[in-house]
Amino acid sequence: MNTDTVVGLMKELTAKLSAVAGEFDQRLTDMVRPVEKGDGDVLSSAMLINRANTLLAERRLRRQHLPAELFHEPAWDMLLALFVAGEDPQPMNIKALVAMADAPVTTSQRWIEHLYKLRLIDRVIDPADRRRVEISLSAMGQDAVTSYLRAVTK
Repeated sequence: MNTDTVVGLMKELTAKLSAVAGEFDQRLTDMVRPVEKGDGDVLSSAMLINRANTLLAERRLRRQHLPAELFHEPAWDMLLALFVAGEDPQPMNIKALVAMADAPVTTSQRWIEHLYKLRLIDRVIDPADRRRVEISLSAMGQDAVTSYLRAVTK
């Protein structure tokens, strides 16, 4: 191989790598979309999800040191869990959501019904298994939790 051929191959390889790097950068940007904060700061969705995960962990930690009934808010636990799960391609079913709420099944189901009536969550019956119901934050619920997380995230 002569020098001109090697240089040509290197230029071609560099162009292909640049294209791949550009595509990777675009996909990464799409995954971590910026969220405007009221004071002009920009918070990524990843930062807000991290904050929601931290809040869930802190809530569980309180229950290890103090009586659980002092801090029992199954609706809030569910909203945070659904916010975090919103980035996961796997849908959240009622059983998983009840487990996240750390409350009795009947209590959790009542809260799921109440959150649905408030239009903070959506329920979709799984077409493959009609006994299974998938739960997600509604647009209103997503906006409300995002707004709260923006307010408490520095």
